[in-house]
Amino acid sequence: MFVMMNRMSVPEEHRARFEEMFRTRARAVDRRPGFIRAEILKPSHGNEYIVMTHWESEQAFSEWVHSSEYAEGHKRAGEFKGDDGESALTSKVETFEILAT
Repeated sequence: MFVMMNRMSVPEEHRARFEEMFRTRARAVDRRPGFIRAEILKPSHGNEYIVMTHWESEQAFSEWVHSSEYAEGHKRAGEFKGDDGESALTSKVETFEILAT
């Protein structure tokens, strides 16, 4: 099993909208072959959320990233702009293979 983990820093002023966006997400990824599940982790402290998706394989994940469903599922990310017009969110993607459960 392949896991993608995206650590996203969300400024305080965007947290409520960010959380609402995930509660009302398009669920486009749910229709993709090889998709298993998604988890959105809210921080107990600080501003770093974790978006984690589980896939049957790295290839299935890669095909998702290059799909029209990916574009659909990420449309609203452009809503989070800082005063300079740039994205107010920072993101660090990490990938893993499940070793044991």
